[in-house]
Amino acid sequence: MNNLLLFAVLGAIFGFLGGLAAFFITYEEYLRHQDKKSAFKSSLETGFLAFFVFLIISILVGFIFNTVKF
Repeated sequence: MNNLLLFAVLGAIFGFLGGLAAFFITYEEYLRHQDKKSAFKSSLETGFLAFFVFLIISILVGFIFNTVKF
C-alpha cells in the first residue's frame, strides 16, 4: 500500500507539472486562433485532462508494481 501512495503523490506532482505545461502550450497556440476567453477555457480543460491522465497512469503503474512481484 505504501508503494501505491508514493506513486499517487508522484503522479500528482508530475501531473501538476504536465498540466501546467499543457495549459501554457495550448494557450499560446489557441490565442492565435481564438479570443482570450475561449482560449483560456480550452487551455484550462486541456491542462486538467493532462493532470488527470498523468495521475491515473501513475496510480495504475503503482497498482501494477504493488500486485506483481518481480
